[in-house]
Amino acid sequence: MRYEYLIGLRYLRARRRERFVSLIALISVAGVAIGTFALTVVLSVMSGFQEDLRARLLAFNPEISLSTAGPDPGLAGLERKIESLGGIVAVAPFTVSPVLVVSTTPSGQPAYVAGGTLRGVVPANNPVLSELKNTLESGSLEKLDQMLPTSLTENGKKRTVRLPGIIVGKSLAEELGIGVGDPLVVISPTSVASGIGSPRLRRFVVGGLFHSGMYEYDSSLMFVALKNSTTLLADDPQLETGLEVRVHNLFDAPAIARKIAAVAGGRYRVSDWTETDAPLFSALKLEKSTYFLVLLLIVLVAAFNIVATLVMIVMERRKEIAILRTMGARAGSIAAIFLCEGAILGLGGTITGVTAGFIVAFLIGKYHLIHLPPDLFMVSVVPVRLYAVNFVAVAAAAIILCLCGAIYPAWQARALRPVEIIRYE
Repeated sequence: MRYEYLIGLRYLRARRRERFVSLIALISVAGVAIGTFALTVVLSVMSGFQEDLRARLLAFNPEISLSTAGPDPGLAGLERKIESLGGIVAVAPFTVSPVLVVSTTPSGQPAYVAGGTLRGVVPANNPVLSELKNTLESGSLEKLDQMLPTSLTENGKKRTVRLPGIIVGKSLAEELGIGVGDPLVVISPTSVASGIGSPRLRRFVVGGLFHSGMYEYDSSLMFVALKNSTTLLADDPQLETGLEVRVHNLFDAPAIARKIAAVAGGRYRVSDWTETDAPLFSALKLEKSTYFLVLLLIVLVAAFNIVATLVMIVMERRKEIAILRTMGARAGSIAAIFLCEGAILGLGGTITGVTAGFIVAFLIGKYHLIHLPPDLFMVSVVPVRLYAVNFVAVAAAAIILCLCGAIYPAWQARALRPVEIIRYE
């Protein structure tokens, strides 16, 4: 070991008259540890929220979607072309259109009316809908393809009929006052607005409820079998048909979307998940960066404490520095002694803080130590994701700040003139 490091370690050990300096050094180490601890925990929680939100959004939005206005018989051939591209897990057709939904009272009279979005999907063996299954609180996707029994009251008489299934959001079901097994009526709003002829409507029976934790979806989204939505909304000018695509790596979606756009041609609109929810993810990224910079100020304050500590050590060790210089030590070696001290203080605090942050974040994520009210937040517990890059970034930033803080005291020690110190002291 070089003598500069040995002397730097020795200077950190307190003599009787230097206990105050060592106390400030310990406070500096504690400040670095607290700052890095807070940073690692906050970044782990923010990463957890970001990943959880992305998973919830992608449960209802495909990584890539290709759409056009109105029915399109050419989608079947286009689907086969897209499936042949690399990096794609599955491709499935869909329809989407705004609708009106009407629930009925036990006597058969209309009860509540709400607006929503009707999404037609292929429920059987559709890997694109794999994430949607995880949000179902009751029922199953298979019921969309089935005719389910329900009771209807018409002209004062109750009878049992079989209707196609529909899956609705939990909040929408509460708004309409319906549950699994209850009938509802879906109406094409454009057929009502035109005032020409009778409105296009169809009865369905609730085959399941989903709860994503995102009110935008839970209060408006409905799923039916693709054949049923096409039958109801074939003439609706607001109807969109298209293909939804799942990919192996969701971060490859923009590149694959460009390939799909080249294959499909200009008549189709192709978008990926980074474009669909770009403002939301940009806000999350900005918030995460802001937390990093704000909490890094704690480490910066600790770095200033390290500056003060090293300046006092330089003043206390003026004679020893002069003796070292007269014995042949170079000015650069004197500076290295105090840079070594700054590095030791920063490294000690960083290792302590990052290790404690990793342990606490791991415990929060594994044992769900922090609970949230589910009626106010989309999650019931604080999600945590541990990424090595977060811990490495925090450790690197803390050590660099501490080394920068040690530059001034090291330069001050380097500039001391041994002749003047020996002469007057």
